[in-house]
Amino acid sequence: METLPITEAKARIAELADRAEREHDHFTLTKNGRPVVMLISVAEYESLVETLAVLSDPATRADLAESAETEDYTGEEEMAEIMRQRLGRRGAA
Repeated sequence: METLPITEAKARIAELADRAEREHDHFTLTKNGRPVVMLISVAEYESLVETLAVLSDPATRADLAESAETEDYTGEEEMAEIMRQRLGRRGAA
């Protein structure tokens, strides 16, 4: 994470936006030496909002906790197979 004054960020906004999007860099922008705003990618922002929504829902948190305790979840290999099947069907249609 890089911290820089808003005036500097303004001059480099295209570069900073590109780095935030491609490299998931975070930037803290300051005004008069105080942090006032963060620059992050839209994808990362949406992920954070989704995570907050999940964590703020007691029923979803309970489901996640139960799933972790019972190992009742889809593993990486099983999910990869599901995705292969779905993508295969889509390509055949």
